[in-house]
Amino acid sequence: MSISALKKAVVLCAGEGTRLRPLTFSRPKHLLPVGGQPLLHWALEALAEAGLEEVGLVVGHRPEAIQRYVGDGTPWGVAVTYLQQDKPLGLGHAVKVAEEFIGEDPFLLYLGDNLLEHGVTRLVAEFTTRQPAALLSVKEVSDPRAYGVAVLDGDQVRSLVEKPQHPPSHWAIVGAYAFHPRILEAIAATPPSARGEYEITDAIQTLLARGAEVLASRVEGFWEDAGRPAELLVANQLCLDRMTPEQRGHIGPDCVVEGLVSVGAGSRVSNCHLRGPCLIGENCVLQDSFVGPYVSLGSGCEVLDSRVENCIIQQDCRIQRLRAGLLDSVLGTEVEVMAGNSGSEVPLRLLLGDMSHIRAV
Repeated sequence: MSISALKKAVVLCAGEGTRLRPLTFSRPKHLLPVGGQPLLHWALEALAEAGLEEVGLVVGHRPEAIQRYVGDGTPWGVAVTYLQQDKPLGLGHAVKVAEEFIGEDPFLLYLGDNLLEHGVTRLVAEFTTRQPAALLSVKEVSDPRAYGVAVLDGDQVRSLVEKPQHPPSHWAIVGAYAFHPRILEAIAATPPSARGEYEITDAIQTLLARGAEVLASRVEGFWEDAGRPAELLVANQLCLDRMTPEQRGHIGPDCVVEGLVSVGAGSRVSNCHLRGPCLIGENCVLQDSFVGPYVSLGSGCEVLDSRVENCIIQQDCRIQRLRAGLLDSVLGTEVEVMAGNSGSEVPLRLLLGDMSHIRAV
């Protein structure tokens, strides 16, 4: 089955991100930051590194925000086409939305909220060499009930089931697939599932029923599906563990710095203990505080007389007198959290949307 080179990718960015509310009331979940960059940045970077040149972004919820951020794709060296999905009716439906963009070319399907340590370079290379009808990324997990699950015979996929209560294997399907365009015929021939969605796993099962070759590529390194707050924090940890630290701001002589710590230009840090991995954006002010590990601060933040650990804090936030700690939290932009003059007595764990104001008493 000879096909042209794999140069196209379809990236799914249409979901409303209901499990990440209230953060996603004001922006798509794919623009939430991990390791100082939106999830979508990491996806586009991975596609470009794998040699993909054309990207179809399937958008739905707040598409204008994604268009403002991505533009025509020039920062990543890819050409971007926007594809509107009005209703989230499953991955198979999203691929059908991209049918004109795909044409008669093979393509990579990538879920825009997934984070893969080694990207998709290996997946693209294996597909180019083997040229199956479909090549699925899989990873062994302890509890696969929340995923599509593959039954394997070596690298041959024998069957698939979506989110089974009694999984037939522990091989979860990762959010990166490579397809011959004949998957479009399989989607058209596959009815919606019991939950009313056009499942890509059902369409792949149709390929199998027609005798097509479907292969599995085992993912090495970490994989994170950042669809919930806890998973977003894990994704942030994974990125911070691998960052290259830079010190462009001012760190006072009364500070203690441990591990991987980056401080952005214009930031000022005084009388603080910074424990890496920790990323501080530009023009931040940190005083009399303990920050880290696994903290990502956006630009323009203030952390005063507080302890912050394992948090994603977006731009222009103010944290004051949280001496007992802000832990395992995700804050939107322009959020203010402070305690009274006596300081907080118990640690806080918060999930706050943009422009929230909290006073601990």
